[in-house]
Amino acid sequence: MPLRSQLIKETCRRIREARKRWDAHENQACRRERERALASYEGLTKVEREEIPEQLRVWLRYRSEKYFGRDRKGNGKGSKPIKEKKKETMPEHAVASRKVMSPVGPLFILSSKKGLCGLYFGHRVEKSSLPKENPRDKILNQAEAELAEYFARERESFNVLLDARGSQFQRAVWRQLSAIPFGETRGYGELAEAMENPKAVRAVGTANGANPISIIVPCHRVIGKDGSLTGFGGGLDIKRRLLQHEGVLLKAI
Repeated sequence: MPLRSQLIKETCRRIREARKRWDAHENQACRRERERALASYEGLTKVEREEIPEQLRVWLRYRSEKYFGRDRKGNGKGSKPIKEKKKETMPEHAVASRKVMSPVGPLFILSSKKGLCGLYFGHRVEKSSLPKENPRDKILNQAEAELAEYFARERESFNVLLDARGSQFQRAVWRQLSAIPFGETRGYGELAEAMENPKAVRAVGTANGANPISIIVPCHRVIGKDGSLTGFGGGLDIKRRLLQHEGVLLKAI
């Protein structure tokens, strides 16, 4: 096979591999494979690029750019300040909040009139958007006590009532998260299979990232297909520490 034809074939292979990682929500691996595919693609002539299937070209040049492109964070003109973004994540139906300390840093728990509606890591919260503290709030008292037991290795599941609001699909994903036992992990593909929607891997990952009740609804127990930690709102270091606290053996990836 002529050298240039080999280059075209190899570019296609790399794009397909990046897409495969993207579909599996393995962001770190996808970013790595995408960079390799992009470098190979940019080394082709205009005529050679047209030999690559349009579906692959569109994904590489446009769709993946939204997630992994160099300008994905915006130029600052149209993007919202971090402070505003943090405010938008706070549940509007929260009526009380409380700061509690934990081995993974400060946590903020929020309650509604029906149950616990938020649990956020300290660096993810805009404090000015929090509702008032209420030392007599029964939901917050129970949540704080159960978290203390969890970190003391005296509790593996939670009983506090939850009131997380989201779309029907998001709530379905969060129910799947809550079904993952202490000390175990699942892949995004496994969650999609459990929901009888195996093609919804990416959507499952997005809903997982929108989970408003960390730890108690254990989104930290979802990892990449290859055993990598993948993304986590609290940061990969906290995710690693939570999994190690539960006795999960992690691969060195």
